[in-house]
Amino acid sequence: MESKKSLDIEKVISLILRVGVVLSIAVISFGLLAHILVNAKVASLIIKVGLYILFLTPFARLVVSLFMFLLEKDLIYFVITLAIIVIIVLSNIVVSLRF
Repeated sequence: MESKKSLDIEKVISLILRVGVVLSIAVISFGLLAHILVNAKVASLIIKVGLYILFLTPFARLVVSLFMFLLEKDLIYFVITLAIIVIIVLSNIVVSLRF
């Protein structure tokens, strides 16, 4: 039973990472096409959105893992994942406040 659960978790995480990367590639490609055809300012914004999607993909993996550990009642990994998420969020807040 445990191996089935771990396979399901791996499938969900793999799907999240694949969707994030493919969506990022699609948005960045659209931005590059817009840069060629239209306005550089709008295209730059679209490319930035694609990059943000790419940057947030591993964070989405952490959030999904957090809920999966909670559902499995695996409290050690839940706490570790929660701590990592808190560190990432707080560090981004501190950096954004300093600049």
